Amino acid sequence: MTDLRAALPVRDRGGYRQSALVLGGAQLDGAYGIANTTGGPSDAAAAALLRTAADCGVTHVDTARAYGESERRIGESGSGLRTITKVAPLGAVASGESSLANAVTASVARSAEHLGEPLTILLHRAADALAVGGAAWKTLRRYAESGLAERVGVSVQSPAELRAVLRLPGLGYVQLPCNVLDRRWLAADLADLLAERPDLVVTVRSVYLQGLLAAGRMVRWPHLDPAVRNTVVDTLDRVALELGRADRADLCMAYVLGLPWVTSVVVGADTEAQVRANAALASRSPLSEAERAHVLSVLPHVPLELLDPSRWTP
Repeated sequence: MTDLRAALPVRDRGGYRQSALVLGGAQLDGAYGIANTTGGPSDAAAAALLRTAADCGVTHVDTARAYGESERRIGESGSGLRTITKVAPLGAVASGESSLANAVTASVARSAEHLGEPLTILLHRAADALAVGGAAWKTLRRYAESGLAERVGVSVQSPAELRAVLRLPGLGYVQLPCNVLDRRWLAADLADLLAERPDLVVTVRSVYLQGLLAAGRMVRWPHLDPAVRNTVVDTLDRVALELGRADRADLCMAYVLGLPWVTSVVVGADTEAQVRANAALASRSPLSEAERAHVLSVLPHVPLELLDPSRWTP
């Protein structure tokens, strides 16, 4: 049983305050995640999820132009949550400076129509920030300089992309995928680079690896032998008990929130009960450095193909 009495922490990064849990907005458009069994929500159900998150102390919801009806539903919900959104992916845009700048401007304008201002605005891909001498990034940065955006940043997929975007002037926010199985982000140079940026908001997605870690044996794990999957699940369950955690999900959440450079985790939900459960877990004390080291010492290594959902096949 999770402790529902604890208050959800709010963390400050250079005056930007964000709760330890951010509600993921991909599910507000439709079924998302390999373990989803409920399908996409109605407008009324989406609004209820958002209001429940606000009631639990969540400060922000994370969405994107690419998430279909998500922005509209957030804007119409009246939840009072502040919004982080992502510019529509720019891969199909002609690679000229003016065309990239125009695409960013048009995407932000459409987001603002639904969500109002100010927003936290990210480029959806690191490649979008680095293309054509950073043309899209220069355009996005003007929103922060003018006060129309609270922060601007980039969503990255890999440590190499993080190293690249950390060089961008005016970077205030990064979103990246990390979980208890993903050791790539523990490289010493990354720890040093992030320690130099205490003002940087680092929000982590994929804490449950799109639901695999919470679902355990109930679903097939891509690119992993079932025997290894069972070992991972059994180990997480055993260590959760050893460390006094409520369950495997609690351990996974506490591991990521214990990383010294993490501001928040972004986790979606299909039901109001899931929102409350995730808020309760994010309210608990994170793992200590020694506890995180113990978890890593007993977990088996897994292939990169499992850690990167873009490599999963139906």
